[in-house]
Amino acid sequence: MEITKFKSAEVAYHIKHDLRALPEGKSYGNESIDKELSKNNYSLIDRGKTSAEVNKYRKKIEKEIFKYNRKDVVHAVEVCIQCPSDCPEEEKERFFKESYKYIVSTLPMGEKCVFVAQVHKDEKHRSPSGEMISKDHLHIMYVPAVLDTKHEGFNYKLCADQLTKRANLKALHPGLQEHLNKCGIQATVYRKKEGDGKQIPLTVKQLKELTAATGIILDKGVTVQQLAEIINKNVEYSKQIETVKNILGERDKTIQVLTEELERKNIINQQKSVDLTTEKDNEINLLKEKLSSMQEAYKSQEKELQESKAKIQELENKQKAINEEKEASWGNDNSWGNGFSNWGKHEKEEEKSW
Repeated sequence: MEITKFKSAEVAYHIKHDLRALPEGKSYGNESIDKELSKNNYSLIDRGKTSAEVNKYRKKIEKEIFKYNRKDVVHAVEVCIQCPSDCPEEEKERFFKESYKYIVSTLPMGEKCVFVAQVHKDEKHRSPSGEMISKDHLHIMYVPAVLDTKHEGFNYKLCADQLTKRANLKALHPGLQEHLNKCGIQATVYRKKEGDGKQIPLTVKQLKELTAATGIILDKGVTVQQLAEIINKNVEYSKQIETVKNILGERDKTIQVLTEELERKNIINQQKSVDLTTEKDNEINLLKEKLSSMQEAYKSQEKELQESKAKIQELENKQKAINEEKEASWGNDNSWGNGFSNWGKHEKEEEKSW
C-alpha cells in the first residue's frame, strides 16, 4: 500500500492518469503501461464518464467543506493498493472491492469524498530475468475531509495531515489484513515482524526500481536482516545464472557452427539442383529444335504432296479430254456401217434355208 498527497495543480493530471485519459501523444510516465490492455481496467464507483466530469465532482465536494487559503494545502490523497502474489486470480475482484470498502471505512466523510477508485490491469513490468513482476492494483483518490467543529456552516474541513498521521498509516496494513481475513479472502498484505528487526519502508516505485536494478522481487517492506539475506541469495543466484549463461554461450557457438555447415551443404545441394536443371533444360531445348526441324520437313513434304496431287489431277483432266475426243470421232466413222451392210440380208437367207 502506498499513500500520495497532491496539491491543487496536480490533481487533474493524476485523475487523467488513473482513468487513462491523457491526450494522444502525452506520456503516462510509466513505460510498463500497455495501452492495448487498458480496456481491461475498471472502476468501482461512477463519478463521471470523463476525467473532466470526475474533477467537477471533486470540486463540488470541496465547496461543501472548509479549507484554508494556503498554497501548500493538500487537495487530494491517493491510496494505491497492490494485489498480493498469493491472492488467487478468481479472488482478485473481491480483494479490490473489499480493500475499497476498508479504505472508505477509515474516512470521516465516507464514500462521498472518494472521486476515483480505478483498478489497473494494464501494467506489464518485468525483472531483468524476464519474470513478470507487475501486479494488478487499485487507485483510490479522495478529498481529505475531516470533521470540523470550529467553522460555522461547515461539517468538514480539508486536512490531509490528520488522515495521514503516522499512527493512522501504521494501522492501515494490519487493519486491511484483518478485514480481508473476516471476508475469507486469501491475500497477505501484512505479516507481523519476526524478532525486533526494524523494517525498511519501501514505496511501490522503490520496489520496482529495486527489481529493475537487482532482479530482487519484493512486494512489501523488509527488515535489514531480511534484505541482507535476500541480497546474499541474489548474489548466489547471480553466480549460478552467470554459469548457465556461459554454458548457453558455448551451446550457441556450437549451434552457430552447425548452422553454418548446414547452410553450406544447402548451397551445394542447391547448386547441384541448378546444374541438373540446366542439363534438363538443354536436353529439352535440343528436343524442341528436332521437333521444329521435323515440323519444317513435314510442311515441305506436305507442299510437295499437294503439288503432286495437282499434277495428277491435271493429267487426269487431260486424259479425260482425250478420251472424250476419241469417242466423238468413233461414232462418225461411215465405214463401220458400210462394212456390215450385208449382215442383215445374209441372216434372212440362212433362216430360209434352215
